[in-house]
Amino acid sequence: MSTKHPFLLTFFSLFFSFTVTAQTSEFKATFIKAQQENKQVTVTLTNENTYVGDVVSVDEESAGVRTKDGVFNFRYDRIQSVRIYNPSDVTSGWRDNPAKNKLFVTQTGKMLDKGSGYYQNTYIFFSNFSYGITNSFSIDAGFSMIPGLGIENQMFTAGAKIGTSLNSTLYISGNIKYYKFFDIDEGVSSLFGSITYSKSRLDLTAGNGVGLAEGSSSDALLILGGQYRISERFAFISENIFFPTGENESTALVSFGGRIIGSKSAFDLGFFGIEETLIPFVSYTLKF
Repeated sequence: MSTKHPFLLTFFSLFFSFTVTAQTSEFKATFIKAQQENKQVTVTLTNENTYVGDVVSVDEESAGVRTKDGVFNFRYDRIQSVRIYNPSDVTSGWRDNPAKNKLFVTQTGKMLDKGSGYYQNTYIFFSNFSYGITNSFSIDAGFSMIPGLGIENQMFTAGAKIGTSLNSTLYISGNIKYYKFFDIDEGVSSLFGSITYSKSRLDLTAGNGVGLAEGSSSDALLILGGQYRISERFAFISENIFFPTGENESTALVSFGGRIIGSKSAFDLGFFGIEETLIPFVSYTLKF
């Protein structure tokens, strides 16, 4: 069998090798730091099982951790994440929120981890995929599946997000997104920036954005929201969008609800309200 594109094959092989090596080095460094500082670690494996314990050994391919169930030798290639455990913060031993980078709809300042992604389904008929290319850059795409409409009349979206952490509690990001609405010929875009304060159980997010279409832009809208994890498996969420309607006037789209957090999924159920109208919101997120 011959290969028509040996350059591409070599490139992707080297890229994959570099990514795995970099991730292994990161895991190893965290284990070494925890061992030197006599601190525990939280280890999440690729099968989503989570362990907390003391580091007893570190070598080139694995690390030994003493947990309440005994000593386990974790191979780096089977690890999803490693964090230093903070006994004063119970959440440092909890599983990650699969949808930590978003509220109900809009983005927070947090980013997806490199190599991770999720599929989100909203109201059954709207699907979206997001994937972290690096810890600082992710892409997403979405489409509608409304019965009775042809492919050319469905809604399509595509976007990209870039961000970073300023310190252990502050995260910032910016994202741009393109929307093609149903049978409207011209698409529109949006440009948003978000900042998130995150500590223990609480995330607070503020965002600002504009819509772009046919060489013009809309007035800036404001987003204020947050989530509070009352347990490892449940969080309260509120997302509020303020639309300018005139000079010194605005209309608010407010929301409240909750997120059920699983090892690889999150189920959101809430309500959006504008003036006297209340709209239920249902969404399911599956991490991959």
